[in-house]
Amino acid sequence: KLWGETHLANETVEENSGLGKAIKYFIKHYAGLSLFCSVPGAKIDNNGIEAMLKIVVRDRKNAMFHKTLLGATIGDVITSMIATGMEAGVNVMDYFTLLQREQAQAKAHPEKYLPWNYQENS
Repeated sequence: KLWGETHLANETVEENSGLGKAIKYFIKHYAGLSLFCSVPGAKIDNNGIEAMLKIVVRDRKNAMFHKTLLGATIGDVITSMIATGMEAGVNVMDYFTLLQREQAQAKAHPEKYLPWNYQENS
């Protein structure tokens, strides 16, 4: 931060250049960008969240090709189940297979078939 402030103050970096804009952004958001240095266990990146967002973005893009609103709704539910299952750490294919095999029980007791409870059922 000090390095950037010094270069901007000495005008050794043009503040409207790409580097100057990056330095100004860094200085403005310094507290948030450096928080991982003072918060134990804070992650440096957000790759996990971005990967989850890609699932939603892909679903929205694919939803344009559903023929009906019901088809799009079902696609949304399936996408949500895939994302939730992945987050819960289950094998999604095995999970969906179990749901197909045990549809009647899943309808009668859906709480037992939530992805985070899946391990207990298999």
